[in-house]
Amino acid sequence: MLRAIVAGTAMETGEAFYRALVRNVAEALDVRFAFVAVFGSVRTKFRTLAFWCNGEFVDSAEYDIVGTPCEPVLAGEMRHFPDHIQELFPADTGLASLGARSYLAIPLADRSGEVLGHLAVFDDKPMPALGDDLSVFRIFAARVTAELQRQQAEAHLRDSEARLAGILASAMDAIITIDGNRRITLFNAAAEQVFKCAADWAVGQPIDRFLAPPLRKMLDGYLQPAGGAPRPAKPMWAPRGLMAVRANGEEFPSEATISPVHAGGSRLLTIILRDVTDREKVERALQRSQQERQLLQEAMEAEYRRQTVVGTSKRIRALLADVDVVAATDATVLITGETGTGKELVAKEIHQRSPRRDRVLVKVNCAALPGELVESELFGHERGAFTGATQQKKGRFELADGGTIFLDEVGELSASAQAKLLRVLQEQEFERVGGTRTLRVDARVVAATNRDLEQMVDSHAFRADLYYRLNVFPLLIPPLRERKEDIPVLVEYFLGNLARKLGKALESVSEPSAERLMAYHWPGNVRELHNVVERAAILARGPVVEIQDLAVGGPAPAPDAPDGGTLDEVQRRHIQSILELTHGVVEGDGGAAAILGLNASTLRFRMKKLGIRRP
Repeated sequence: MLRAIVAGTAMETGEAFYRALVRNVAEALDVRFAFVAVFGSVRTKFRTLAFWCNGEFVDSAEYDIVGTPCEPVLAGEMRHFPDHIQELFPADTGLASLGARSYLAIPLADRSGEVLGHLAVFDDKPMPALGDDLSVFRIFAARVTAELQRQQAEAHLRDSEARLAGILASAMDAIITIDGNRRITLFNAAAEQVFKCAADWAVGQPIDRFLAPPLRKMLDGYLQPAGGAPRPAKPMWAPRGLMAVRANGEEFPSEATISPVHAGGSRLLTIILRDVTDREKVERALQRSQQERQLLQEAMEAEYRRQTVVGTSKRIRALLADVDVVAATDATVLITGETGTGKELVAKEIHQRSPRRDRVLVKVNCAALPGELVESELFGHERGAFTGATQQKKGRFELADGGTIFLDEVGELSASAQAKLLRVLQEQEFERVGGTRTLRVDARVVAATNRDLEQMVDSHAFRADLYYRLNVFPLLIPPLRERKEDIPVLVEYFLGNLARKLGKALESVSEPSAERLMAYHWPGNVRELHNVVERAAILARGPVVEIQDLAVGGPAPAPDAPDGGTLDEVQRRHIQSILELTHGVVEGDGGAAAILGLNASTLRFRMKKLGIRRP
């Protein structure tokens, strides 16, 4: 019997071994049923690895343990029931369906005593005591246990190899192992990228061809210490600056660790090497950036000292009082007002009066950013995120971390940029374009617009939830025509700055010029006033400045109400009336586009569509 079973199983492993074993055991013991089983998905079930049943194999399956003769066996006991097995285990309906009368099983336990499964035979006739046959049964139970343990060890080894391969493949540093002859035995994916060659070509090559002389000399000293000292057992650090060599002969700065490792009875060396070319470029760029930032900060502070909100009117004093209140907080501010009223200056005042005054104020003109690049400018992008993204770039929000970001013309943002901005306001986090890593930022947001955001919300051109997030503390800057008492103060302030800038003695404007300034309607607001005064100052031949080129006559007349007609006709009449008011000027301060709240290109498109010619 022993020879028969050995002959039937000697050349098999795994599933083939289990199938050969149960068939040969059943034939040798002259029983109709034999199986090998291990614990199933839970410890209350067992799963057959091979089942010989009435002269053929049946598919593997899971069975409940409770109430079966297998239950005490899987608890660690060998059991033999010569007869009447169905009466002893009435709950096991499977025994009845097969007509079983006798049963013999032995647990499969490893060296620690843990039961892995069991080997069982049963028959439809009585099975008396086996005698010497029982010893053979025990021998093959031990053989099954050994095969189970071998399979487990192989599975663990495969898992370990897969994990190691995954680690090596995902490592960002080049990982290389060399043998006692200094030849490469392992070359990971990062090493292929760093040295610009395939692993199949590199393995077997001497490591020296990849090292510049100073780094090679350091490796020599590590492998052959001076004075015949034993080789070191601790890793060695090769500091940054030592050069390595790519397969094409190009040298590059590197840093590395060299450490011994024993594998398969051999002593190997592992070299973990990093290309620091990009890091050195970044450090140099960062150093330049810090110097430029310092110069820029000084320039910004000087510019701020020259530019501030000027005025003594009641509305300006109320505005500055509100600025003082909100500046001390981190609340989001929405500044509204016509073009040229000084929204950016108010944003600067908020920043300079806030606890963040020592950090940077980042300004973003949302209308000036191309639609396809606005998200990249605001939130940055990763290398390769889109065509032309050759390196990682930080966005304006990252640059404003700890400081303030001023979003001018926020009403021009695209729908996707609005969604990301809403998330920043709510969660103070975002991802760069093309990136997956979530970045957190602490930036105070001040937004400005000359458009009616409420109307844009109603027309679904602007997100309602973003509008309410921005409109935490609204500030409305009045147009210059509604605070004309500030015009003399502003003129005096502008002349003082221009006198220093132009190197002229500029004291005041003439009385007729002052009257013209007060009578003009100022569609371009403070910006237009500054431009008018500067132009006159450049032309001035003495300390008293004359201003001639103003269309006086009081406030700008409101366009006549439309008499009805189609939407195109109403738009045509309204645009024509504004163009007549601006003498045909489309863009710039006081132009028709600014008055209508449109981009100049949008207005030209509508003029062409409606057949409007400039007067």
